[in-house]
Amino acid sequence: MITANLSIGLPFLRESLAGVPEMRLTIELGQFPCADEDTATLLVWATGDEFDRFEARIGDDSTIVDAVLLATEDSTRLYRIDFPRDDFSSAFSTLFGTHETILTDGIITAAGWELTLRTLDRSTLSVIHDRFREQGTRVDLYSIRSEVEKRGVTADLSDEQYETLVEAFDRGYFDIPRGVTQTELAEEFGISGQALSERLRRATAAILDDSLDGSVKRSIREFYR
Repeated sequence: MITANLSIGLPFLRESLAGVPEMRLTIELGQFPCADEDTATLLVWATGDEFDRFEARIGDDSTIVDAVLLATEDSTRLYRIDFPRDDFSSAFSTLFGTHETILTDGIITAAGWELTLRTLDRSTLSVIHDRFREQGTRVDLYSIRSEVEKRGVTADLSDEQYETLVEAFDRGYFDIPRGVTQTELAEEFGISGQALSERLRRATAAILDDSLDGSVKRSIREFYR
């Protein structure tokens, strides 16, 4: 499993939050936007103590249809936000509709939508990233954490080395011609091309060192002296 932190430049609520930069909207977890013929609904908890200004701006926000205050608890308020159904459902379908993806945290601010996603593998993140980019939506990947099970590998690899090697193999990096470039892989891992190259080389060296017996390794070293 992989946990990733992303910032996505979705337009929804941007106009309402532009005048209240300290306001934070936390998505109520466990929901998928409930859609009817015209709207898709999302529940969010608001903090920031500028509720009156936020509510006043909602009426002029072209990215939403309506917002209803449902509850007040201490310094937070729960809102039901209604969005245009087709646009909003399309965005959430890109994130969750066709993938085994779970939202574990979601914050909406004037800067954008900060989401923490949990998914089975990195290829799912690649699909999400590519689809949003095709739609002209900004996507920034801040971090990726994986729970790595090194199946069938006895070499002493770090989690990062194993994950990078498997992803490179799955994506066709070692094929002829290559199915993915070093630059593309590096961007997905959030590292430089040089760092990715070094990680792959160290992983490959560790597997060869583990696989070859002592006499073969000595012969190779003698050959290249």
